[in-house]
Order: sequence, then C-alpha cells, then structure tokens
Amino acid sequence: MTGNHNKSFLSFCKMTLFVLLMIIRFVAFAQSPNKIDVAQINLLLTSARKAMDTSTSQAFIIIGKLKQLSAGFTTDTLTAKVFTEEGYCNFYAGNYKKAASAFDSASMIWKDVNQLNYLKSLNNIGNAFMYNSEYNKALTVFFETLKGSEKINNNKLSGQILNNIGLVYESLEDYDNALSYGKKALAKKIIVNDSLSIANSYGNIGNVFSFKGMADSAIFYQRQSYHINLLIHNNPGMSNAMGNIGNAYMQINNLDSAIAYLKEAITLSEKLGNEENNANFLNHLAKCYLKKNDMVNAKKYILLSNKYVNQITDKEFLQDNYRLMYEYYKKTGDTRQAFDYLQKLTAINDSVFTQKINIQNEKLAIDYEYKQKNLQDRLIFQSQLNDAEKKITANRTRLIMLLLLLLLAASLAIIWYSRSKLLKKQNLIALQNASLQEQKIKELENEKQLLASQAVMKGQEEERSRLAKDLHDGLGGLLTGVKHSIINMKDNFSISSANANSFEKSLNMIDTAMRELRRVAQNMMPEALAKFGLAEALKDYCASSCTDAVKIIFQLYGDNEVHIKSDDEIIIYRIIQELVNNAIKHAEATQIMVQLVKGSDWVTISVEDNGKGFDVNRMNKTTGSGWSNIKSRVNYLKGNIDVKSQSVGTSVNIEIKIPQS
Repeated sequence: MTGNHNKSFLSFCKMTLFVLLMIIRFVAFAQSPNKIDVAQINLLLTSARKAMDTSTSQAFIIIGKLKQLSAGFTTDTLTAKVFTEEGYCNFYAGNYKKAASAFDSASMIWKDVNQLNYLKSLNNIGNAFMYNSEYNKALTVFFETLKGSEKINNNKLSGQILNNIGLVYESLEDYDNALSYGKKALAKKIIVNDSLSIANSYGNIGNVFSFKGMADSAIFYQRQSYHINLLIHNNPGMSNAMGNIGNAYMQINNLDSAIAYLKEAITLSEKLGNEENNANFLNHLAKCYLKKNDMVNAKKYILLSNKYVNQITDKEFLQDNYRLMYEYYKKTGDTRQAFDYLQKLTAINDSVFTQKINIQNEKLAIDYEYKQKNLQDRLIFQSQLNDAEKKITANRTRLIMLLLLLLLAASLAIIWYSRSKLLKKQNLIALQNASLQEQKIKELENEKQLLASQAVMKGQEEERSRLAKDLHDGLGGLLTGVKHSIINMKDNFSISSANANSFEKSLNMIDTAMRELRRVAQNMMPEALAKFGLAEALKDYCASSCTDAVKIIFQLYGDNEVHIKSDDEIIIYRIIQELVNNAIKHAEATQIMVQLVKGSDWVTISVEDNGKGFDVNRMNKTTGSGWSNIKSRVNYLKGNIDVKSQSVGTSVNIEIKIPQS
C-alpha cells in the first residue's frame, strides 16, 4: 500500500508540475511582447521608411532594432516586411549587393504566402542588379518576374517590369530593344490609367529616341510627357520633360528653341531643389551658347554649373562639364586653362571608356547566352526531326501505292479545279477593277471637297476682311460725321436744360454704337494680326477676352523669327479663337492656357482649360458648326488634332506642318 501511495503521490506531483508549467507558459504568452510588437513593428517600419528620405544611417539603426525583434516573430509576413525595408535602406545607401540579398530573403518568405509580394520582391532584386551594372542577372530576374505577373494578369506590375527591361537595354545601348520594351510598358500603363507612370514612360521613350538621334520623335514623346505632368501638376516631371525637349532641339541645332526650353526647365528645377537635374540643364544651356559663340552667356552658365562639380559624382556630368570648360578656354585663347581641363577631360574619358567596355562585355555575355539557348533549342528540334523522319520512311512505301491510286482521280480533279479557278479569277479581276474605279471616284470627291472647303474658307476670310473694312471705314466714318454734326448743332442753337440731357444721351448712344462697331470689325478681322503678326494678335485677343470670371494665359515658345504665310496665320487665329470661345461658353472654364510653339516648318497649338469635360467620341459625331469649323481648318492646313477630356479639364493639341512664307 505504501508503494502504491508513493506512486500516486508522484503522479499527483507530476500532474501538478505539468499544470503549473502550462499556466506559466500561458501567462508568458499572454504577456509576451509578440502581441505588443505587432503595433510596435508597424510603427518602426513606418519610421524606417521616413528616415530613408533624410538619413540612411538613422534608418539602419531602426532596421537593427527590427531585426532584433524579428527573432521572436510568429508571423512570417512581418519578417518579410523587415527584410524588404532592409533592402530598400541598402538600395538608397548605394549598397546594391546587400539590397539584393535582403530582397531575396523577403522573396523566399513571400513565395508560399503571397504571390504578388513575391513577384514585387523579384522586381526589387532585378532593380538592385540593374543599378549595380549586373545587367545579365537583372534581365534574367526581370524576365522570370514578367512571366509571373502575366500569369496573374497584373498589368500594373507588368508595366513596371517591362519599363525596367527597357531601361536595362538602354544602359546596354541596345536602343531597338529599349524602344520595343518601353512601348510595351506604355501600353500596359495606359490600361491601368496611371497618369504619372504614363508620363514617365513617354519621357523614357523620348530619351531612347534622343539616343538614337531621332530628335523629332524625341520631342513628340517628351511633349506628351510634359502635357500629362502639367495636367497632374507634377513639377519634377514637367522640369525633366522641358529639359529633354531642349536637349533634342540642341541635337538639330535649333538653338533658340533649345535655350527657351532649358531655361524653363532650370527655373522649375531650382524651385524643386533638384541639384543633379539643375547641373545637367546648366551644362546643356552653356553648350548652346558656345555653339552660338555667345561667350558671355556661355561663361555665365558654365560657372553656375561648376558649383555642382564637387557635389555630383556622375561621370557623364563631369565629362560634359570638363569638355565645356576646355572648349570655352580654347575659344577665348586661354591655353593654360584649356590644357588643365583637357587633362581632366582625358582622365574622365578613360574612366567612362572603361565603364563602356564593361557594358559591352555584359552585352556580349547576354548575346552569347541567347545564342547558346538558340543552339540548344535547334539541337532538340533536330533530334525530334530525325525521329519524325524515321517514322515517315516506314510509311513511305504505303503512301506511294496510295498516291498512285489517287493520281488518276487527282488529274481529273485538277482539270475541273483549273477551269473553276479561271472563272473565279476572271470574276475577281472584274471586282477589283470595279473597286479601283470606286476608290478613284472617292479620291476625286475628297479632292473636290477639299478644294471646295479651301475656296469657302478663303471666301469667308475675304468677305470678313471686306465687311470689317466697310464697317470701319464706311459706317464708322459716317457715325463720326454724325457725331460732329450734332455737336456743331449744339454750339449753334440754344438748348434747354431738359433737352441738353437728352442731347448728351444721344451723343453717348452714338459713342456706344461706334465702340460696338469697332469691336465687331476687330472680331471679323483683327487689326493686330495684319499689323504685328500672329503672336501679338493672339496675345491681344487673350488679354482682351479676360474677365473677372475667366483668366486666359498665353505662352509663346520656339523660334519667333520664323514667319508664317498671312493666310495660314488667319486660319490658326480662327482655330484658337473658336477653341477659347468653346471653353468659355460650353465648358464654363475659369482658367484657360493657350500655347503656341513655332518650329522651322511646323506649329503646335495647345489649348487647355479647367472646365467641364465631355465625351470625345460623341463630340466627333456632332453636327455643330463650331467643332466642324475647327476640323475643316485643321484639315485645310493638313494638320493633326488630338483631344483629351476628363470630368474636369480638356486638352486640345494640334500639330501643323506649315512652309515658311
């Protein structure tokens, strides 16, 4: 009994101890920092993100605390978030290898938990490789990530990845592939309708065209980027676009336009405090003035650019700056300074050359891998082809016998088919001839309509001019004579005080009639257009159309020395007049921006407002005379028109090729 009692006592002690241990673990779990840490971790993650914008060293301290706490995490997603923030912190600090390692740790956790976050982590790894100039690795990761994003049909992520692939090819100077993937990225972003991302893609494509030496295409895409950034009030994007437009104009030696755009870009970048952009824009502006042999302004902007030499480590910026200093001192005859900067330029050229050699080696490695993969695919295909040929040989004898039996039937069928085909061919030729005749008739009708439209518009403008002149010279002179006659009558007759008031009212009515007459004549044929040209006429029109309720801003860019035929100036004036009237009357806009950009043989018109938007497709089908007049005038000038309208705000862009007068 004693033994049994002892056994029962020991069992009781064990049970009691087990219960006590469970209670201790429960209390410890309840008071564990894990429950408190979730909120604390999220707070620290937010603090780390904010610290990255100002001090990466402070961000690393916070990341260290997070990694200490992560040892006790029971939730893998929190650990993945810590690794992700560690990756971003190393990325912004310029330590791209450590960034790739941290992003890789995050991806291994996300892989079985969240497919989208896993793909985002892979994209981050590719970015780290790209910025570390490991382009082969970057492309491998990006293409793998692209397959995953296409599989889950995530257009936003696919657009980002395609954009990154384009940037890698741009860095490798493979501009054809860069352009191809840049346009694919733009198509995805348009589906998502992310305005900022779309604007960036237009800018990236414009940069590639600039590298390819296709300045006109570069200017077109950079203008699209500028207009979108303007609509969403994104000043950094506007500054970049204007600077890139200026660079493109410099490529084709349109230096006045280049200078105008670069100055606008510098004004914005100075306000934003973007030192790198500002430095590059100053370099390019100085280069324009050197090309114009304007040594005073060249020196001014070179010295402004020099202030950034110690702050910016980008080799291409230093290369541009040293080359400018060398060319400036060479042109001004200061051989000692020119030699000093030539030495600096030679040293930086060697460094850039080494960097380009590394890029070419990376490109060759990519080409080699691509060719090896193609060779392997061809070998597999050849093996499959040999197997197929063996099977064909085994069946060849039976096929020959079958073919002989079918030959007679085939001969008869061919005779019948040939006759049938001949009849069909004759019918087809007859139909084609009829179609060609119909097409020629349509072309003649279109040409006839165009000539009729031209004649109508020319007749309208001539009639407007004649009526304006008749009103101003004829009826205006007559009213002036009537006014003087009445004033003379007043001087020759005595008039009572009661009649004097009526007399003054009559004179005021005549003055009002004369002002209204001048306004009508001015509207029919603006005097400023004939005397001072299109720019001054538009400036005068916009200023006179402003009211307390409506503000109209007019901006002129480009080469103001280029002249346009007077007939074309009148049509452009009427187009802008109609667009502004529509914005005031129909859109009820309170702010309207009118831009006129003049090139050597083209003009770009842009009218944007903040009024009520409309359905563009429905507007194209309208029978209203206002929009019909605009389209007919643009067609007359052989121009292109692009209309974009949202619930608030409308943008109309017109590009016209116009020969110089």
